[in-house]
Amino acid sequence: MIRTKISDTTHHITGSVRLASIGAVAAALVAMSPTASFAQASARAEPAAASALVVPATKLLAIGSFTAKATPDVWQPILPSEVRETVRLYLAGKVDQWFVKQDQSGVVFIMNLTDPKQAHDLLDKLPLGQAGLMEFQLIPLGPLSPLRALLSESTR
Repeated sequence: MIRTKISDTTHHITGSVRLASIGAVAAALVAMSPTASFAQASARAEPAAASALVVPATKLLAIGSFTAKATPDVWQPILPSEVRETVRLYLAGKVDQWFVKQDQSGVVFIMNLTDPKQAHDLLDKLPLGQAGLMEFQLIPLGPLSPLRALLSESTR
């Protein structure tokens, strides 16, 4: 009985320490966010601070949504060829990860591309794109820029 209570207490303390650690990291990231950095930088008006907000695109998030004319009886016969062509993009290294939206209204790809035009060209060639049944919104992604603050000389 005592061993069980000690074990429960240890698990509770360990969980609390983990939560506190996660909270500390989250607070640090918020404090280093581009908005906070920009507010502090604008007070100094240094050009170097603006360059710290530049984030290079390293991947693209492609959010695909069925168009109004994409009823199940129209897109279901096309689906096998759509999957085959998507697998080809994956095997070519163009698609890194792929998901279906939880509401089944389309797909989401994380693409190993940085040029939105190249991504649109590839996605428009997929069977659902050629049939006008799916459209994509592309969002460039990049490294979490507030992490740069951890590398500055003042934090050492």
